[in-house]
Amino acid sequence: MKEYGLLGDGILGSDFSFDIQIKEGAGAFVCGEETALIMSLEGKRGIPRSRPPFPAISGLWGKPTNINNVETWANVSAILQKGGEWIASYGTEKSKGTKNFSLAGKIRHTGLIEVPMGITIREIVDGIGGGIQDDKKFKGIQTGGPSGGCLPASALDLPVDYESLTAAGSIMGSGGMIVMDEDTCMVDMARYFLSFTQAESCGKCVPCRVGTRQMLDILERISKGDGEPGDVEKLEKLATTVRDCSLCALG
Repeated sequence: MKEYGLLGDGILGSDFSFDIQIKEGAGAFVCGEETALIMSLEGKRGIPRSRPPFPAISGLWGKPTNINNVETWANVSAILQKGGEWIASYGTEKSKGTKNFSLAGKIRHTGLIEVPMGITIREIVDGIGGGIQDDKKFKGIQTGGPSGGCLPASALDLPVDYESLTAAGSIMGSGGMIVMDEDTCMVDMARYFLSFTQAESCGKCVPCRVGTRQMLDILERISKGDGEPGDVEKLEKLATTVRDCSLCALG
């Protein structure tokens, strides 16, 4: 791009300069959190910082920093070219535009999809995913990545937008969608995601470091058939503590 004068100093002969530097991370999941990402970019251990101050006030090297994910930046050029009204013509009143999802699980067609905000889960599962494999029953869908939530079959006609997913107990998150059929064990599903988040915990705060380990121990016992009375209540209490007291959204 620099060869064509589209990047660097004096773009296209103007007095406007703009450059891009790509830095490869080490792959830590926690660095999806903005302050942990800043720490990594500064060459430090990728762990979240306490906020405030927020990155917009004090970010990279203590300077005001605007942080967005790749999906947001990928939309910028099209919005600049076609205008705000164009992107606002997609989606709902409160959730404008489109969203990319990684569609996976027990469906006929998996892959990376882009859909307008407000599309229903049913339209995604049946219309894009081709329905459940082997004509089995739809059991639920996990959205939002490892820190997201599971929605039951009763939520099939739920609109996929920020407000609706949050109200239903899940999140948009990183755009993950995993479809489950009647054979999927929800305990195994919870254990799978919790084992990931527990392994990826940076260990900085006690609620996440210790709480996720305790929750995983309980789920592993249950999955082996060694569950005890009160396990579900313990999980609920631990989950609330980890969520409310952790430093970042990984917990």
